Amino acid sequence: MPDDNSTPEGQSYVLVARDYADIAHLENPNVIERILSSSRSEKVAYVSALLTSGFSKFAVAGPKVALAAMSVEALTDFGKEVSDWIKEGRIPEDFSGRLAGYQTWVELLQEIDSNPVDAERLKAMKAMFLAANKVSLTDGESIVAYQLFQIAKRLSSGPLMLLRVCYQAFCSGNYQRSEPLMAHLWLQKMAANMGHQLSALVEQDERVLIDNGLLNKRSRQDSHVADDNARLTDLGIRFCQNLEAYHPTS
Repeated sequence: MPDDNSTPEGQSYVLVARDYADIAHLENPNVIERILSSSRSEKVAYVSALLTSGFSKFAVAGPKVALAAMSVEALTDFGKEVSDWIKEGRIPEDFSGRLAGYQTWVELLQEIDSNPVDAERLKAMKAMFLAANKVSLTDGESIVAYQLFQIAKRLSSGPLMLLRVCYQAFCSGNYQRSEPLMAHLWLQKMAANMGHQLSALVEQDERVLIDNGLLNKRSRQDSHVADDNARLTDLGIRFCQNLEAYHPTS
């Protein structure tokens, strides 16, 4: 608890059972270790206490503590996955010596450290990392996988969900093969399949996937879509196959 001189008269602030002022600027490396050893509910309770404490230095520290905890947790999970993939023979032990191996590894670590919030995006990036480092991969295949890794970095959970729904339709053969489909009907169908019924949201995600070469463009002045292969390009199909091949170890 802060000393009496730092609080308004008649008020006191108790963050948790002990004084966590030493965490305010994350200067003590042992502090984050103690936070990580707690359950997620305890982490949330602690950060909430910081944010509502009434002291600016504690409130500012809250997001830093939360992000640091998420980053370390995600980095630890990824480290375990890489170790398991090596043990299982899915990637070589010296993968960092490959054309795209070291680069994808470094960039993925950087992304996890700076933006660990979007779990679907991290899953896609890890799937492309695995694809870029598979045993017996040719240099050409490794380059393609690295390009797909770069695409994964640009996607968020919304476009990834739409891509997954399209791939499910592709695998089941549930798409129109003859005449082009009116675009608004396709949007309504995808919105229903995604469960949120919001065509406008699907349209935003559609643009992202088209811009990244994963979905085919519209036709007839944007009024229709060609539903062949559930609108997936060959690049989109490969991206989805890499996602399908990725299996989290936890």
